[in-house]
Amino acid sequence: MDTTTTTTTTPTTATAAAAKRTTGRRLVLLPSPFQGHLNPMLQLANILHSKGFSITILHTRFNSPNPTNYPHFIFVPIPASGEEKHSFSDMGNVIRFMHYINIDLLGPIHECLERLMSENDGVACFITDAHWFGTQSVADCLKLPRIVHRTSNISSFRAFAVPQLLRDMGCFQRSSDEGLISSLECLY
Repeated sequence: MDTTTTTTTTPTTATAAAAKRTTGRRLVLLPSPFQGHLNPMLQLANILHSKGFSITILHTRFNSPNPTNYPHFIFVPIPASGEEKHSFSDMGNVIRFMHYINIDLLGPIHECLERLMSENDGVACFITDAHWFGTQSVADCLKLPRIVHRTSNISSFRAFAVPQLLRDMGCFQRSSDEGLISSLECLY
């Protein structure tokens, strides 16, 4: 059977092909569909595969990875992720997309993981990109361990230093430390 055909079929058929290639426990990885997130997740998948794990990549149809570049992985498109055209020309579209992947796709992701878990290989762990913060509820519901993979670049690393720098420059005024602490209590 051609692995290209196998990698784009249903999870059940795809899993049978994976069992022939790898005998390790199955990990399901869910990358964010952005280039700076997709490539590091696929690199992590390669490392895990080299350690003996069977890899299933759950993905959106938007900016989906090319399965022919990774014939040793199983690729499963998220049902109902559709062929939507997403434009990120303004921040509002990015926010709508984040809502879309963290609210609208949770049901289809849950169903897909449930199907994968019911197969012989099951699922040992669910590894998601940090952008998929909504999937924690899915993992909790399925009692599936979840690991969050966070990618960043030098720009975002430097951005984390900015609030402290602005505070040190006196740009933020505190009326009292107690007021600040009481307003943050809901975060604990």
